[in-house]
Amino acid sequence: MIEVRLRPGVEKKIKAYFQWVYNLEIEEIKGSPEPGDLVKVLDSKKKFLGYGYINPNTKIMVRFLSFKEDEVPSKELIKERIKSALEYRKRLHLKSNAYRLVHSEGDFLPGLIVDVYDEYAVMEVTTYGMWKLTDWVKEALVEVLQPKGIYLRVSNYAMNIEGFSAEEGVLYGEVPERIKIWEEDLEFFVDVIKGQKTGFYLDQRRARKMIRDLVKPGDVCLDVFCHTGGFALSMKKKGASKVIAVDLSERALNLAKENAKLNQIDSIEWVEDNAFHFLRKLQKAGEKFDVVVIDPPSFARTRATVENAMRGYKELCIRGLQITKPGGYLAIYSCSFHIQREHLLSVILEACKDVKKQVRVVGESFQDLDHPWILQMPNTLYLKGIYLEVL
Repeated sequence: MIEVRLRPGVEKKIKAYFQWVYNLEIEEIKGSPEPGDLVKVLDSKKKFLGYGYINPNTKIMVRFLSFKEDEVPSKELIKERIKSALEYRKRLHLKSNAYRLVHSEGDFLPGLIVDVYDEYAVMEVTTYGMWKLTDWVKEALVEVLQPKGIYLRVSNYAMNIEGFSAEEGVLYGEVPERIKIWEEDLEFFVDVIKGQKTGFYLDQRRARKMIRDLVKPGDVCLDVFCHTGGFALSMKKKGASKVIAVDLSERALNLAKENAKLNQIDSIEWVEDNAFHFLRKLQKAGEKFDVVVIDPPSFARTRATVENAMRGYKELCIRGLQITKPGGYLAIYSCSFHIQREHLLSVILEACKDVKKQVRVVGESFQDLDHPWILQMPNTLYLKGIYLEVL
């Protein structure tokens, strides 16, 4: 196995179970590794630190799969990781038949996402190394889950960064274009083939419940960036008299409408529009809402884009504050690791100053527990939500 020796001092964070090695932290590589090759990582004095896979062409050059010398990466190790992940999810007693089974570094399988929708699994690979382990992962999922089918999703962004090429498609069994899942007392169709991410925002399960708790029967509510209607349907189910839901994706809105019919919910106003433009229209028209939910896509994929992202969040906050009734609630979320909780709070504070509003923080949320946050890996905490009462 190819050996990677680190520079002095780097071993401190690795011994504290940080799972990445950056290119500038490497002193020497014995051999000529190809992207995705398995490697043994040593400290500057050539003492064992762990095993991982390498991509010599990326900033994050090594991602760890094991920190134990007798735990060499193998098909069996992948299977044990997936079995452990499943046992953890069982202990959560989630009120749904859909959940995240593998959350990349959160389950010690960097570069791998696996979401389970009823009897099917959707697998997403985001690194060259994990792409080369696809067969091991597939075999482990079949043995552990015994699913009816497994579908592979890949993002162009990940392939461009990592330098691999893969085609989406069915890896095992058969997978329908749409799968019906349930969460609490609602049902949803999931578009696993052409939907966003793996088809549904499972990470917002906790947030949907928190929003439902804020809604009172008769409230007028707004769901911005509504995707396939998770928040909108939850608010209407609680008894909201009026719900407006806006998204730019015609495909997502069409599925949201089908989800409404599935739950025998009507009277939601589905709007296909740019969220920023629509919020300006509402503000200009003097519209007011009891509950406003703003759940945008990631504005900051990298640290370099944080400044521009902050401008976007500030405008959303300003518009949200202006259209929320006194005594009403505004919830805003960020799904980017690079937008920290402090970023979100500071931009809310700036927006409050601009529109001369006071707010009371009535709650916070993170991704639900089936998307584990490993303290030693800060990037595993990516989703933040702040819930405000507008005074």
